Amino acid sequence: MARASRTSRPSFIQVLGELLITIGIILMLYVVWQLFVNDPLVSSTQQKQAQQFVADKEPSSKKFIAIKPNLKQGAVFAKMHVPKFGNDYERLIGQGTFQKITLNVVGVGHYLSSDWPGEKGNFAVAAHRTSHGAPFADIDRLKTGDKVWVETNDSWFTYEYRQTKIVKPSEIGVIDDLPKGMNGAIIGGKYMTMTSCHPKWSNEQRIIVWLELVNSEPKGSGMPAELLEAKRR
Repeated sequence: MARASRTSRPSFIQVLGELLITIGIILMLYVVWQLFVNDPLVSSTQQKQAQQFVADKEPSSKKFIAIKPNLKQGAVFAKMHVPKFGNDYERLIGQGTFQKITLNVVGVGHYLSSDWPGEKGNFAVAAHRTSHGAPFADIDRLKTGDKVWVETNDSWFTYEYRQTKIVKPSEIGVIDDLPKGMNGAIIGGKYMTMTSCHPKWSNEQRIIVWLELVNSEPKGSGMPAELLEAKRR
């Protein structure tokens, strides 16, 4: 009489292998969802939020919080226009860099230790390069001749690209009033620093973009002609 064959149990290595494959598939699906579903949705939401703050102050538009000391985390006091990121690119700027309050919700956050737009010193901001709308996804594309406009309730500030540098997270001097490592920086200069993680999907380093104030004008004169032209392209 033939013996019944025994059902072999999977070995520990087989179980572990299947588990790792499953985890890998889940992580891959998460990345796909983050890149092609969630990020575009959050980015679109951030864009729409920024567009509610209209330059000509229509009755239906929102106003920024007045710039003053001790603004609470997440308070929206300005927005930035970066034609290099898209001719209609607009993102709000909130106070502070707490992720859950500002970076993940508002989009761009202002370093508390840095100066305000248009002031002497260094107006420094941070934003995600991946996830949560990735406002600074294209920060590495900025180059000579590119400009960034910062809009507040009362003024337009035009900053022009000067330099990009990759640094360690510990090199916090890059957002000092006199930015450490910026070529040609002088005491009393008016700078803007954009920061984000580098490379993408890693926080091992930081990408730093320095700009310098080249023009400021009152809000009453309307959107700067150069920005208006860039938006029409």
